[in-house]
Amino acid sequence: MQTQDLETTIAAFLAYPTRPCLLLVSPDVACLEMTVKNLAAAHCWPVLPLGQALSAALLHEAPARWATATKRWLDDAVRQETSGPLLVSGIDLLFDPGLSLDPLRLFCQAGRRIPLVVAWPGTHAGDVLAYAVPEHAHYRSWRHPEVVVVMVDVTNKNLS
Repeated sequence: MQTQDLETTIAAFLAYPTRPCLLLVSPDVACLEMTVKNLAAAHCWPVLPLGQALSAALLHEAPARWATATKRWLDDAVRQETSGPLLVSGIDLLFDPGLSLDPLRLFCQAGRRIPLVVAWPGTHAGDVLAYAVPEHAHYRSWRHPEVVVVMVDVTNKNLS
């Protein structure tokens, strides 16, 4: 997606939030990271590096409580932001089978507080949103996701 189209889609999402969150989708993690970095710099939006922060929070929890602790932690992290959007990156930890979570559902619930723009490593084709690739151990897919999905062009690494 070209920079203009990305900006237009994000602006429409923020102006008329009919869905709880917007996913920036690409199989290229470096492209997603660059896109988040550029959006944060261009708009002064806060970034939540989910994997880093959540893993530190879970260090002090028993594995049996990880799912509950993750939901509480994400809710608290979103609640700390007074306005949106909040850019969310590094979401891979949420797909760990030990957490027994539905990451898309978590983002939809959290996105009801403030708009979330989530860097989602995966694909969106037709009506199917996927995390990772089918060969990946944590691959997951959803039909008809109730979110705004923007495919980030992996050939244009200068997105903003």
